[in-house]
Amino acid sequence: MKQNSTLAGGSYGTKIADLYIVHNLAAVNGTSRHIYHAMPPVGWMNDPNGFNEAFGKFHLFYQFYPFGAAWDSMHWGHFTTQDFVKWKLEPTALAPDGKEDSGGCFSGCSVIKDGKMYLMYTSVMPDRQTQSLAVSEDGIHFEKLGVVISGNDLPKGCLKSEFRDPKIFRRGGYYYLLAGAMSEESEGMLLLYRSSDLMKWKFVNVIRRDNLTTRGIYECPDFFELGGTDVILASPQGYQTDDWRYENVQSSIYMLGKLDAERGVFEKQYEDEIDGGLDFYAPQTLKTSDGRIVMIAWMQMWQRTFPTAKHGWTGAMILPRELTLKNGRLYQSPVREIERYRWNAVRFANIKLSGETALTKVNGTKIELLFTLELGDAQRVGIKIYKAGEHDARIYYDRARDRVIFDRSRMGIEIAHDAKEKDASVRSVKVDTSKGLLEMRIFLDVSSCEVFLNGGERTMTGNVYSEGDGISFFAEGGNARLISLEKYDIVV
Repeated sequence: MKQNSTLAGGSYGTKIADLYIVHNLAAVNGTSRHIYHAMPPVGWMNDPNGFNEAFGKFHLFYQFYPFGAAWDSMHWGHFTTQDFVKWKLEPTALAPDGKEDSGGCFSGCSVIKDGKMYLMYTSVMPDRQTQSLAVSEDGIHFEKLGVVISGNDLPKGCLKSEFRDPKIFRRGGYYYLLAGAMSEESEGMLLLYRSSDLMKWKFVNVIRRDNLTTRGIYECPDFFELGGTDVILASPQGYQTDDWRYENVQSSIYMLGKLDAERGVFEKQYEDEIDGGLDFYAPQTLKTSDGRIVMIAWMQMWQRTFPTAKHGWTGAMILPRELTLKNGRLYQSPVREIERYRWNAVRFANIKLSGETALTKVNGTKIELLFTLELGDAQRVGIKIYKAGEHDARIYYDRARDRVIFDRSRMGIEIAHDAKEKDASVRSVKVDTSKGLLEMRIFLDVSSCEVFLNGGERTMTGNVYSEGDGISFFAEGGNARLISLEKYDIVV
């Protein structure tokens, strides 16, 4: 990942952050660092913020604490990219150095108005969270404009201390804003506001209230329109597990429906989990100039231990994904630009699977794999990745459960987790296997794994911390077949 930084412009707090980055880059241990995923130069990264296209490039801001590899007083880090694969480090955009944000510059969005870029972020004090603006003429250096939505603008019964993560969108000649909130009874809520100029905002309505389904706030809401359907993304805290869905301590969901923005009413038609893996949170989208909806998210999970913290950094982003609707469901595909970085193609076809099978030149930790399995009569059939001795991670179909399983329990490093979470090692999803086939597209990047099932019907994301680069296919309790396989090195 190319990293460049300048120190010109910015506030005192952002300059201090950038100086710290320059003087501490060399101390970061690169053992588990990715090559084609955005990650912090040093320190801590979590939620993506301000994901947008402006000034001839794509901008990704992110929650950032440069001075340590754990969550602390939030800054806004900043990357730009031309293709969602190579990321250029820009100067830190925001630091908690103002009167209203001394407790942190929390998550938010960006919007372009009159040729300028505005950042809307949550400004935090110990007893309250408010929404503030910053502005830039070049998309790099920002001037804070102060609070534009305060606790006085909340509806009755909302906690002023739990009101955050604004997302702005346009509709009917107005700017609208979604924000997460929590009631005095700890119910998760989504609030809608309206403005004509970004400066003065009027509360419209509560568009979702959860009656203790979440036991916490809806974080990082997002909104976009796709094929005539309105889509809301959100990351509720403590969402109730539903069979194999929502097993992480904090989940990410999508809702399909229709938003009447004038009345502030969302008629939900369908709801589901966005990613069924272990490490996915706080997704945010942008609409590209060529009309694609592209989503990015934090490739980690709260309330666990973080193996890379001892290396001087924590957190990364997923490979951005293109979103489409198919059969009334959200489908995800890796951004098409990643295919420009394919090298050293290896192909196989019609391989019988019985027991464990390794294939020549099919190995690596910075690769893409595309394959189709004929499930046959095997009880379990799938792939082992990051193999080294008795350590590996596994993605496979389990016939008895009729689920696809992501299992990193054998990777050799234990991740501690919150007592409310069943484990931090195994997740499952259900996909269509009615034709006896299962398609997987897998991206590995040193310490991460992203799985796209059946053309994006389901996805599963998980970090895997292992020194191995071995790969094998397996079938247990019967026979299966590897119908086709393509393997590429990803070279950036």
